Amino acid sequence: MAIGPTIGTGLFIGAGQALAVGGPASLLLSYITLSLLTYAMTTSVAEVSTHMPSQHGTLVNNGYLYLSRSVAFASAYLRWYTLALFVPYEITSAVVNLGLWKPGSTIAIRLVIITIIVVGCNFLPERLFKSSERLFTAIKIGTMVTLFILSLALGLGGVDGQPPWGFQYWKRPGAMNEYIVRGAWGRVFGFFQCLIDGSIAFTFAPELIVHRAEMPASLGETATLSAAIPIRVTSDVAQTAFPYILSSLAMGVMAPFDTGRLTNNGTGSGFSPYLIGLKDANIQIVPTIAMVAILLSAVASARSFLYLSSRTLCAMSELGHAPSIFSIRNSWNVPYFAVGVSALFSCLAFVSVKVPSTIMNTYFLRLVTSAGFLSSLVSCTIYRHFNQRLAVTRIARRYSSSFQPFGTYLGMVLSTLLLLGGGLWAAPKGNLTGSRAARLVIAYINIVIFGLLFLFHRFHEFVPVVEVERQVGIGGRRYGDHEGPKEPRTQKMYPSRGKLDPIPEGAGAFELRLSQTTFAEH
Repeated sequence: MAIGPTIGTGLFIGAGQALAVGGPASLLLSYITLSLLTYAMTTSVAEVSTHMPSQHGTLVNNGYLYLSRSVAFASAYLRWYTLALFVPYEITSAVVNLGLWKPGSTIAIRLVIITIIVVGCNFLPERLFKSSERLFTAIKIGTMVTLFILSLALGLGGVDGQPPWGFQYWKRPGAMNEYIVRGAWGRVFGFFQCLIDGSIAFTFAPELIVHRAEMPASLGETATLSAAIPIRVTSDVAQTAFPYILSSLAMGVMAPFDTGRLTNNGTGSGFSPYLIGLKDANIQIVPTIAMVAILLSAVASARSFLYLSSRTLCAMSELGHAPSIFSIRNSWNVPYFAVGVSALFSCLAFVSVKVPSTIMNTYFLRLVTSAGFLSSLVSCTIYRHFNQRLAVTRIARRYSSSFQPFGTYLGMVLSTLLLLGGGLWAAPKGNLTGSRAARLVIAYINIVIFGLLFLFHRFHEFVPVVEVERQVGIGGRRYGDHEGPKEPRTQKMYPSRGKLDPIPEGAGAFELRLSQTTFAEH
């Protein structure tokens, strides 16, 4: 799977909250809808990236190429800190999973141990880290497949004398839960909130899928890569969406939506539906093994998200959009300053010492999902600007999806609705996860942060700034200004958003190329 390294509690535990609020039918429909949205967004991002593949393009570079520098700056930092916020989300998920299974007063010790493992692994040599990543990804995919098979066995044939469950939970307590109000509108609100909660498993999936397909661009394979990206992303979306949809169906079989164990009696995140089903089936040892596997998935995903966030910050630095110190790498090819700064977000998990970890985990879930919707809107805007330039310059496409531009407009509508609808979480009076004001702040704080980042960059552009050109070593690594002799001060260079020139037809397929223009700061 393209996003195999990031499979974690968003699927195993986060889906439990979605099941509790919407019911099994809403959970299944929401995963189908989110899979469709992921495909729409992925083909949109792929059309843009196919013209100019870059190892940094999807997450960082495309915004600077097709949008204003201020919007690109805000979106790049939004993606960086959101990926970093996944780390305390996964850490608190691990603590919740462990705490509900074996309660104790040693939450601080558990947090310290898990955080040390997550952060320490990211300071390992990059080659060793990637090798271990393959192992953890195999474990997580194996866990997902095994839990699905167990749910299939319980649903169809029964285990150890247990009668087959079938779809009994679709009948009692029902297929769709009512949320906030009674009746049909209650089921609509339940499905909508289920969409928001379930999106944690799909957050940044389009960007990560296309970014993975773009990676060979760093090896100078741009010409052949442009033709390969569409095939790879279509395959990766299918490999991601299909297992997720099957898992959502299985979780609806394993647990009823009205059990308090899914939300720890309404306080926040709770048990995975899989663990509830296995415990109710009275299968010896298997629930404990599943709990350990889910715990490993949370820790492994936290490692992966810290890696992604630190490499995003490093890429921003290498492209000149962040301080040059974050591009410094050691002999193990680890950008240790970028890793250290990104790891600071993991300290937020220690708020769970004072605030229950189930509540903190829910807050992190809301923060991450709202940022994901905002990032999707940025990706849609990039596609629209890219599409407009193609129309003006009459440059042929290297890849055109039959789902576009409809998919982009669908993505814009759904992302906007889900982003603005985040405050629906604050409506129920009986919700114990904080005051309504706190829940509203959590739902919309990313919009405020995005606006502040935009305004900061706009203001910064009016301030006289000169920066020292960074040196490039023999091995191609960039070093900070403090290393080696100082270079003369030069004016900062920005990628142009000006004219797009086609490559002559004799050189191969048409491709977009930016004419280089210097923007001097006065």
